[in-house]
Amino acid sequence: MRNINTQKSEFFNLFKIKNFMIFSISQAFSLFGDKLDYMAILALISFLAQKKNIDTSRAISFFSVVITLPTILFGPFAGIFVDRWDKRKILIYCDFFRALLVAFIPFLVLHTFNLSLIYIICFFVFLFGLFFNATRLSILPYLVAKRRLLAANSFNNLLGRIATLSGMLVGGFIVDWQIWKKIGISYGWAAGFYIDSFTYWVSVFTLIYLAAKIKIRKTTLENLSSTGSKKFFSLILAKLKLMVEDLKNASKFILKTPKVQVVMFSVFLFVILGAGALVLYVPIIQESEGLKLGTSGVGFLGTIGSIGLILSSLTYGIWGYKFDRQLVLLISFFLFGVLTIILSFTKIISLVILLIFICGFLLSPIFVIQDTILQENVPEELRGKIFALKEWFLHLFFGIFAFLIGQLTYFFPRARILSFIGGLVIFSSLLIFFIYYNQKELT
Repeated sequence: MRNINTQKSEFFNLFKIKNFMIFSISQAFSLFGDKLDYMAILALISFLAQKKNIDTSRAISFFSVVITLPTILFGPFAGIFVDRWDKRKILIYCDFFRALLVAFIPFLVLHTFNLSLIYIICFFVFLFGLFFNATRLSILPYLVAKRRLLAANSFNNLLGRIATLSGMLVGGFIVDWQIWKKIGISYGWAAGFYIDSFTYWVSVFTLIYLAAKIKIRKTTLENLSSTGSKKFFSLILAKLKLMVEDLKNASKFILKTPKVQVVMFSVFLFVILGAGALVLYVPIIQESEGLKLGTSGVGFLGTIGSIGLILSSLTYGIWGYKFDRQLVLLISFFLFGVLTIILSFTKIISLVILLIFICGFLLSPIFVIQDTILQENVPEELRGKIFALKEWFLHLFFGIFAFLIGQLTYFFPRARILSFIGGLVIFSSLLIFFIYYNQKELT
């Protein structure tokens, strides 16, 4: 009880730490802008699809590849760069360039109508975001004492969820508002990019203010600057070799551990569902007859799903221990497949809202169970490697499946492809159940 009360007091004591609060609130504001930017990009793609007679699903599939490439190419090495450079400057420069790039998008679109150029800008925006996020997590120990790190991370996680929820809901409506024309902004999606740029500028000036307050030991900076380029590139090469070795060791372990196999296969199913939802169902919400909700509808339904996710986090956290984990995981995917098939054809908005809420409610058990099974069954010396590879493969296969699904729209209607994905998930979850669930390792 004393420990719980201590944690509570540490949490509320954070409000007294001026630099931490300035940093956290400004980053939540920036995260809100990120989600707004995401909604603006979806609206922009829909706009260009109509102007240039481009299929929205294929355009989103290419966008999905673009935003995953930075993590696929640089994710494994980001930590090496972050540890070598001054973290304060990384944060400032990343948001500075993101502010410029995002503000430039509307100008570029309206003067070229070239979607390929937008993809290039988006690649660099997400690349800077990768380095920013890696650095942001490592800057907290300079803002709060070690005993307050747990409370600080919890506080930032709470702010992040609020910012994400708000960005999706408000962002969707902002890009569809007609009021922008009255103040000289021709399109709502352009306003979304301008507001996002503004949130980055808020972050830049806040970080410049905090840079003088954040004290990094002089010896640390000297060690960073003295690292030779040869040593730096040898670190990258060593990291690449280590990745290959980790992949071999992790693969051997996965092949002989049925519970981990179930988790990895469920990651594969989750990626297919996620790619299908983004590439196929987002355009259905925006453009399909019977729905035609626009980008504001995407933001609203995303918010409904997020509410379901938050509620299931609480529910499963309280009662989840009573149920068999593998069974809950497989049932969740089976239901996801059923819901996907129904959503692919229904045009009744009230039913869509209910089904999206249920989809969100099913997400939390999937996330929690995947991580818990790995934590319980992977030995400590392999745990970090398995989690890192899981995250890397998730981005890699998301990009691959998003691209492939987008190309299928050349031959089949979106609803038919989406219903096929739902059927594939149903079949796969039943197959996993019959192959693995009766084995001794899963009982």
